[in-house]
Amino acid sequence: MNKALSFVHLDFITIKSYLTLKNLIIFAAVASIISISLGTSGSAIGILMVYAAFYVGYPFAVGEKNGIDALYTTLSIKRSTVVLGRYLFALFVDLCSGLFAFTFTFATLTIMQRDFNALESLMVLLIMFLIYSILQAIQLPIFFKLGYTKAKFLAYLPFIGLPLITLAFSNFLKNLISLKQIDDFFQWFAANPLIAVLIGIILWFGIMIISYKISLFYYNKRDF
Repeated sequence: MNKALSFVHLDFITIKSYLTLKNLIIFAAVASIISISLGTSGSAIGILMVYAAFYVGYPFAVGEKNGIDALYTTLSIKRSTVVLGRYLFALFVDLCSGLFAFTFTFATLTIMQRDFNALESLMVLLIMFLIYSILQAIQLPIFFKLGYTKAKFLAYLPFIGLPLITLAFSNFLKNLISLKQIDDFFQWFAANPLIAVLIGIILWFGIMIISYKISLFYYNKRDF
């Protein structure tokens, strides 16, 4: 685990040149405008977190451009360490961006003397974290199989197609089950929050583990 955490630190160093003040100011300004115009923090949190989520692919781009993956093999760094490190890096990026987005929107709305719903913002942050981490669980195996250049279009499709996927899934559910069944389902979860959280955590861990295994399988087959 210590080696994986050291690898996370290495990934942060490799993307440091992309974390420019200019880009941060632009996206912070967009988030501020949305927060002020809508008077809610949820949209701003979502925008800042999706901006940060795109940084997950940058270590693959830098590694491919500079032949770093081949260097890892000469340094006897296990491929499992590389894969685990990239997954931890993605989760750290999501977590840090969420905390930054929460703090930033709180400060913006407070300065503008607007109401800030902390509970609602935390719920949005949690939902966004789950959504983006699951999307990255789809994205990362593609990067590990194809490399950044070949995979970048396919890997970002889940983010671009998220609204369409959500709409299609909603229509599928409507055709499959009745609105009353959906309502009963959510009422049951609302009445049993601990069970709902436990089920959610188990499903999330299951998705991440399966994704990790797939990524490791593909990464082990690549020649550097």
